[in-house]
Amino acid sequence: MPSHELPPLSIRRLEEKIRTGSEPENPMLIRVWLSHGLSENAPTAYLRAQYTAKFQLLLETIVDELVPVHWRISCLDCVYLPLSSLKKLSDCEASEQHLQALLNELAVSTRYVERSLTIS
Repeated sequence: MPSHELPPLSIRRLEEKIRTGSEPENPMLIRVWLSHGLSENAPTAYLRAQYTAKFQLLLETIVDELVPVHWRISCLDCVYLPLSSLKKLSDCEASEQHLQALLNELAVSTRYVERSLTIS
């Protein structure tokens, strides 16, 4: 296993930490997780699925009002990274529509929880 690869159990723990905000003072966890397992040489369909899954986990965390606010804001700051990667992979009408659907989901979801994303 290459040194940059995490074992499956480690990546699941990392995803759980991100999703639950269990280490809210460690925003680098998000960046490490976002870069994990993605190679430019991977098939486009695989990359699209991975970026979509990463977007979904971040969005779930952002809207979860049980997660610390500053962690949710950190996730919100990073949610555009997988979307940007999806935009770069966009090569047909279907991929453009998929990206637009994710952007709409983000807009609606964050609008719904915007008041709870304010740090008092």
